[in-house]
Amino acid sequence: MPGDREQGIIAAFNFTVERHNNNRMNPFKFGHRNRDMRTSAADTWGVTKKLCDDLQSGFMLMIAGETSRLHSAFLGVADHLEIPFINWDLSPLMPQDVGPNSMEVSMRPPTAELLADLIIQKNWSYIIYMHEGRNSQNVNQIYNFIHQKSNRSVRSEIILIPRDPSDFGDFLQKFNLQRFLSNEPKRIIIDVQTSYRQQQFLAAIRAAQFNQHHYHYVVANFDFSPYDIEVFQNGNTNITGFQLLSRERGEYAALKRHVESQKFYPTPDKNIDIESRLAFVHDAILVAKAAFEQTLRKNDSLFHQNFRHGDLFNRGYPGIFCHPRYDAKYEDRPFGTFEHGRAIVKALHAVQLGEKDGTLTGHIEFDRFGFRKNFEVTVVDLVSNSKSAFNKKETMEWKQSVGFIANRTVAQHTRKNLGDQSSKKIVKVATVLVEPFVMIKRGCENASKNGTECQGNERYEGYCIDLLQLLSHRIDEFEYEIFLSAGNKYGVKQPDGSWNGLIGYLLNGEADVVVASLTINQERERVVDFSKPFMTTGISIMIKKPDKQEFSVFSFMQPLSTEIWMYIIFAYVGVSVVIFLVSRFSPYEWRVEEMTNGGFTISNDFSVYNCLWFTLAAFMQQGTDILPRSISGRIASSAWWFFTMIIVSSYTANLAAFLTLEKMQAPIESVEDLAKQTKIKYGIQQGGSTAQFFQYSSVQIYQRMWRYMESQVPTVFTSTYAEGIDRVRNHKGRYAFLLEATANEYANTRKPCDTMKVGANLNSVGYGVATPFGSEYKDHINLAILALQERGELKKLENKWWYDRGQCDQGITDGSSASLNLSKVAGIFYILMGGMIASMIAALCEFLYRSRIEARKGRINNMQNLRDSLYAQLRLSFQGGAIAKEGSQAHEALKRQKASAMLPAQYTDPMTSEEFMTIQMGPTNRASGSGRSRGGTQGGPVAKRPKKDEESLYAQKSQLLLGQMDHIVKTNNILRNRLYHVRKEINYLKKLKRVLWQRLIFHGEQCFIESELEIPDKPDNEGATSSFDKVMNDVATGVTGTVPKRRRNDPKKAAAVAAASAAMKQEEDASRRVSQIIDGILTEMHNERLVSRGLHIPARHPTNNIRVMSPHMEAHMLRASSCDKELPEGPE
Repeated sequence: MPGDREQGIIAAFNFTVERHNNNRMNPFKFGHRNRDMRTSAADTWGVTKKLCDDLQSGFMLMIAGETSRLHSAFLGVADHLEIPFINWDLSPLMPQDVGPNSMEVSMRPPTAELLADLIIQKNWSYIIYMHEGRNSQNVNQIYNFIHQKSNRSVRSEIILIPRDPSDFGDFLQKFNLQRFLSNEPKRIIIDVQTSYRQQQFLAAIRAAQFNQHHYHYVVANFDFSPYDIEVFQNGNTNITGFQLLSRERGEYAALKRHVESQKFYPTPDKNIDIESRLAFVHDAILVAKAAFEQTLRKNDSLFHQNFRHGDLFNRGYPGIFCHPRYDAKYEDRPFGTFEHGRAIVKALHAVQLGEKDGTLTGHIEFDRFGFRKNFEVTVVDLVSNSKSAFNKKETMEWKQSVGFIANRTVAQHTRKNLGDQSSKKIVKVATVLVEPFVMIKRGCENASKNGTECQGNERYEGYCIDLLQLLSHRIDEFEYEIFLSAGNKYGVKQPDGSWNGLIGYLLNGEADVVVASLTINQERERVVDFSKPFMTTGISIMIKKPDKQEFSVFSFMQPLSTEIWMYIIFAYVGVSVVIFLVSRFSPYEWRVEEMTNGGFTISNDFSVYNCLWFTLAAFMQQGTDILPRSISGRIASSAWWFFTMIIVSSYTANLAAFLTLEKMQAPIESVEDLAKQTKIKYGIQQGGSTAQFFQYSSVQIYQRMWRYMESQVPTVFTSTYAEGIDRVRNHKGRYAFLLEATANEYANTRKPCDTMKVGANLNSVGYGVATPFGSEYKDHINLAILALQERGELKKLENKWWYDRGQCDQGITDGSSASLNLSKVAGIFYILMGGMIASMIAALCEFLYRSRIEARKGRINNMQNLRDSLYAQLRLSFQGGAIAKEGSQAHEALKRQKASAMLPAQYTDPMTSEEFMTIQMGPTNRASGSGRSRGGTQGGPVAKRPKKDEESLYAQKSQLLLGQMDHIVKTNNILRNRLYHVRKEINYLKKLKRVLWQRLIFHGEQCFIESELEIPDKPDNEGATSSFDKVMNDVATGVTGTVPKRRRNDPKKAAAVAAASAAMKQEEDASRRVSQIIDGILTEMHNERLVSRGLHIPARHPTNNIRVMSPHMEAHMLRASSCDKELPEGPE
């Protein structure tokens, strides 16, 4: 291209930058430098060197126009240093070849999808693609789009265009000669980069007069100007061109005047349009401006540290260097990319501009790869007309990701003519019967048999009917008439290109508006207009509700896992062991108790059994009679109490929710679960938007589901939603139906309430009001829907038809429905009954065991006596108390039990009456005639006594012994009363003893003397003195040093101590005398029994040793009396 045309790009660049800088409202100004990078394609090093030199001067953005020759050099520097790069041409890279961190955005939109849609629309099966070599990959992209959008097979021939424009004529002549004999239609796509080369090629086509009807040219860039349209319209050439520029805007006119004023072109012509590259340069400056403004809005101080005295600093160093060694001033400079480059590129990808922002190429928006998206192109199609010398001109609108849109100009013209016919036109509204959107009122199924209440619009009810009423209130002169679609069809494109259903009614002019649950999708948007969505929904999964969960006998244990229950048991045993150990080792858990015989005993309440009982009671939130007194025991108990509080609270909360809420476990939870199993079949409605979603989806899982549904025999597709819902209800959980969420949720609220929605929606779509292109009602409907959304009217309608009229329980239950039943808590009753039965068995065992012991003591040798004893104890158990009359068997048993309780620990059982008679009367002459004399000799005659004398003697002796026993009991009671009064006199002595005991423990000396005090055999030995009295006397006289000196000479205290010692002596003597009396009587009876049996009588009974104090207490007292250390001061 001649150099003067490159100057036009520089002029457009300078014009846009200066226009921005001259606007005082802009928060910043651009500093720029123009560089001519034209060089040989192999000199990439020279281009890179120039770019690095410019970046050292402090530039942070590159704007260039390269497609293939030097693109790698620009992109390499941009990616290496993270410098944003705006390419006003189209990047030669494919989208799949662009890395995730690319710094490039392209201003020229790609044409591959547009060309693919054009080929599909015109039904071409063979094309010839002529290109310059730079964009050969565009053919592959065209094929990719053709395969995505149709099953059409297209053949292609690729031809390279000469570089020299002067060779275009010869090239076309040769091309024509090669195909002169072929009558096959020739669809030629011309893909050249610049407007200049395009004009030269089109001029060669006109000169060659390739105007046959079977030739059709497609100009594959955006420089098809009105001048070209005028020239080719006057000929017989079939040609299609694309227009992107907004030529009617003032910015375009201003840029054109500026470029023409520079006189770059030798022969300026007002009919010649400026090339599209200048418009892309203009819009590139606007995109850069928008990106910087967006970056500064997020952080207005982002660049404050980067500019110092007008110079750019990057990471603390001036400029941006490709290699740090090039910086001679800062030798220690490390390599660093531009610190804000990523933020600026992110802002570039987020830019959205339109014609209102001054753009010349329409809507500007970028995808994540940096390519233009959502742009619109005007397609001008000039077709030769055999009846006229002029070509027929057709204009179509094409939108990226949407496709071709019908001629809006014609539609608007038609609609205006219709609107002029009548000022009060009745709007025809088409719809379909789908609950709850549109339904026939109850009783109006047969309109001919009903009155006027079921005529016209009054016959219908539902969400869409209420929506129409709200729209009619907000739109003037909006009177409507509702009619149903034949076959209840939404609309599907037919093989011949026509539409049926609701869409067909709009295209054929039979309906003005469609108000139904009509999904907005790409294919429908190509042929009709949609309003703003009045409801958002998506594809969801419907399954049959699973059966309610059956509770086991021990359901109350399910709120906690088995693992937790095992840990609780281990914790219970472990805490019991810890409490037992700390109670044994801590001295504060031992308790000193005084015995009735004057001694002392040390006990500990926390035995193994008590520890287990205490821990269990705490876990059950109950109390016990024992509590720890030591710090260690209280710490362990507190930790266990805290543990039980948390466990019990958590269990209670989980149990309440678990037992009252009936949880239903669905067999599938998401679309992934549905796709990876084969037990449950699934299907969709045939021919709707849901089917299109699965059929054309690029998601692998949805493609696999579509193949599965197509392969099923019998078919899983349904003709209506109602059929699919019936399948779900009748197939016992073996069929799932995929439908839109609105219909799913509504069906779930209707009886028999046996379906449910699972998982999230597969997509997000909207329902809109459809109108033909150019409809006069579209804008009014949009405004009305937005107003209804803002006021919440649409949400009220949704609640009215989906939830307020629901026939199923939606989770709000009354007390009866949430109450517990027996199946949930049966295990608790079983445990209660088991505990009661175990308790009764234990009581029976205790009763039998006690009865056996009593039988052994009572010498019950026959079954009759055992039954009598059991009967007596049973009667006592049931009566709760009894009075034993004197002389009765119970009275005798209680006397024997009381007497045995008074015996010493080593005393044997008393003799029986038979043994007593043997001792007194001698052996009787039994059947053998032999016996044993009292003295132990055998043989000799024995005088026989009458039986009455023997019984009389036995009775006398028994009465004598019983009288002695009664006397002993009375004497013992008298002595106990005397001891009670003595104890009251020595209360002060006990207090003193406690003080001494605390001092002895507090002292902690390591003197250990263990001895045992014994009372001499003769209790009346006045010279014998117990060690206890000795210690008490030593304490009173201050020998051991435990009492302070100020109290050793205190006469009151000394007298009290002496009185206490005397009282203790008297108590000891009294107890000894009682013991001697009882021991004497029992010893006499025992000796008589032993003599009767010929046994040796010991000289001294072992019960003479009576302990007057506990060994533990006595050891401490002896230890204190034998230590040389002085006891510290203790408490008072």
